[in-house]
Amino acid sequence: MFKKVHSFLMAKSYDYAMRSTEKKCLHEWRMSLLSQAKGELLEIGAGTGVNLPHYPERVTQMTLSEPDMQMRKILQKKTLSMQKTRVNITHWGIESIDMPDSSFDTIVSTLVLCSVPHLENSLKEIYRLLRPQGTFLFLEHIISDHPQTLSWQRRIEPFWKICAGNCRLTRDTATAIRASGLRIKQLTEAPMTGTPAFVSRTIRGAASKPEL
Repeated sequence: MFKKVHSFLMAKSYDYAMRSTEKKCLHEWRMSLLSQAKGELLEIGAGTGVNLPHYPERVTQMTLSEPDMQMRKILQKKTLSMQKTRVNITHWGIESIDMPDSSFDTIVSTLVLCSVPHLENSLKEIYRLLRPQGTFLFLEHIISDHPQTLSWQRRIEPFWKICAGNCRLTRDTATAIRASGLRIKQLTEAPMTGTPAFVSRTIRGAASKPEL
């Protein structure tokens, strides 16, 4: 019962809760980052569809994976007007995408890898699904590089993940991406304006899958 209520409240409040931060930085970051998307695309944890307006016409087919039913309902409404691009909405979690190897030219993750159950397994799946020379576009908040803030992250994290959909505060996502075999070719670090210090450090960029 708690999970159902939490899911409903998160879905209904997410866009409103993030509105200020979207205006201050995320909207611009998404627009710049996602302009690189092309071909057949998979977005993991597509949520309420915040990224949809930023995808260019070069995206020919879109698979939007969102395991949360309440988020998926909002996502479905937002995709009704998308006529030029073929859109498929699925309930898959990132660790179990029911598609063959090398299915996508572009894979997108924005503020999602903090909350997946197993970061390393999720990145292995991203690697598997990308075509050679395909691009993984990411925007994620990560572990702090300030000792005092890191100390607070470690204290808060057990409670935070319960309230914030399994969100982990101490993940070193850039290191994990490199360890997966993906090659980071573009990386920007910046504070997420208007958020508490324990979630403000972010990275965004692009990684590619080497030729086999």
